[in-house]
Amino acid sequence: MVIILLGIVLLIQIAKEIIRLFQIALEPTTSDIYLMIDKIIVFFLLFEFFMIVISSLKNNGHVSITLLMGLGLTALLRNLLIIHDDYKNLILNIVGILLLIVGMAIYRYFVHAHIKEEDQQQK
Repeated sequence: MVIILLGIVLLIQIAKEIIRLFQIALEPTTSDIYLMIDKIIVFFLLFEFFMIVISSLKNNGHVSITLLMGLGLTALLRNLLIIHDDYKNLILNIVGILLLIVGMAIYRYFVHAHIKEEDQQQK
C-alpha cells in the first residue's frame, strides 16, 4: 500500500516538473537554459524512481539487479554529460561506467544464465 502511495506522489511530482519545464520552454528569454537542463534532469530522476516503484509492484516487492545497474549506468552517463570541467570527477564517472558495464556483463553471462538453467530444470 505504501509503495502505491509513493508511486502516486512520484506521478504528481513528474506532472509538476513537466508543467514547469513547458513554462520555462515557452518563456521568451534564453538565459534559463541551465534551469531547463536542471528540470529535465530532475524529470528523468523522478521517472527512474517511478520505474523502480513499477518494477517493485510487478515483482512482489523485489527489484531486479539489472534494473538497478541500468539505472546507475544512466545516472553516471547523465552526470558525465553535465560535469565536463572537473577532470577528477570525469575520470571517476568513466571508471564507474566501465565497472557497471563489466559487472552487468558478468552478471548476465554467469549469474543470470545459471538462474535460467535452474528454472528450466525445475519445470
